[in-house]
Amino acid sequence: EGKVLLTIGTPGVAGNPPEALTEPTCIVVARNGEILISEGHSGQYDTAGPQTVARISKFTKDGKFIKSFGKWGSGPTEFRTPHDMAIDSQGRLLVADRGNMRIQILDQDGVFISEWKQFSRPSGVCLRNGMIYVADSESNGLPFATHPGWKRGIRVGRLKDGQVIYRIPDPTEVKGTSGAEGLAVDAKRNLYGGEVGQRQ
Repeated sequence: EGKVLLTIGTPGVAGNPPEALTEPTCIVVARNGEILISEGHSGQYDTAGPQTVARISKFTKDGKFIKSFGKWGSGPTEFRTPHDMAIDSQGRLLVADRGNMRIQILDQDGVFISEWKQFSRPSGVCLRNGMIYVADSESNGLPFATHPGWKRGIRVGRLKDGQVIYRIPDPTEVKGTSGAEGLAVDAKRNLYGGEVGQRQ
């Protein structure tokens, strides 16, 4: 009904948990009700560096701060814009680490498990019935997002091994951000993409 039940962070104020968040990009809720929030939308830019926020912060279901993990960089559990997240049936956290052009697979305490680079430059990630859907809206469309040999679109693969089966192409391939950044899949496997550049 639109009633505010919980607020995490201070509106209009960037900072560190528990008082504040910095550029939150995604929220996922674990089976136990814990809330994980990815932070840091500026990590992919040329001006980014070690001082840039790039982390995941974890809270109880009541909004009490538990911990943060991750930092700016390109190593395990380091991020350059953790843009989206999803939790699979095993409880693994899949992070769309956009500036590093990979999906990072972590446990819910931030321990590195693996990484997948076959989905190019992920803006969005969605899981459904053993499949992984990854939106790439930026590859080779922006000066800081060059990824030679890769095309934008939505890549669909198997979650068990990360094998990409096919790609739904970006409908326009214009410069800048164009195709879907956010995405969802319904029970009939209809795919929905939120196109930021086209504003539709």
